[in-house]
Amino acid sequence: MGKVSIETRLQVVSLSQQGLSQAKIARQTGVSKSAIQALLQKHRKTGTVEDQKRSGRPRKLSGADERHIKLICLQNKKMSSSDITSELAVTSGTLVDPSTVRRSLARNGLSRRRGERSKTRLSDENSKEENHKKNSDEQEKELSADDSGTEITDSDKVTVDGIKKESLYPSSSSEEA
Repeated sequence: MGKVSIETRLQVVSLSQQGLSQAKIARQTGVSKSAIQALLQKHRKTGTVEDQKRSGRPRKLSGADERHIKLICLQNKKMSSSDITSELAVTSGTLVDPSTVRRSLARNGLSRRRGERSKTRLSDENSKEENHKKNSDEQEKELSADDSGTEITDSDKVTVDGIKKESLYPSSSSEEA
């Protein structure tokens, strides 16, 4: 069924104090009998219908730290989680892992931030030479391909970049082998 609201819990306790059976309370409130039984048992032990504080690992980040991380992120959207971690350590003295910062950003509805990755870029001249080489190699493969089974004669060769290559389309004088 899911979590029972505080209002419904109070209604269950009130109906139980009025003398209704658990089955009648279940039909009237729409809460299962086992949930009503557990709720009434909790009420008898603690005197309240509120959930008790649960044990677990304490949070590394306070509410102020969470707000500070959000502020840092909104001021500089391209800042990496590692950089945010460093700034948080300097400004508030809180030492956390970048993954903690990423989880905090996710809780606050912000996407994960990644720093700029270093890319080895070729200079413009080298880049042009690489592209020219690739294009020349592709042209050579296209021109030298002879999947048709036709015989290529010297008259069918073409000159590309000063080098004689076989034509993609042999002349009509060629005969099939």
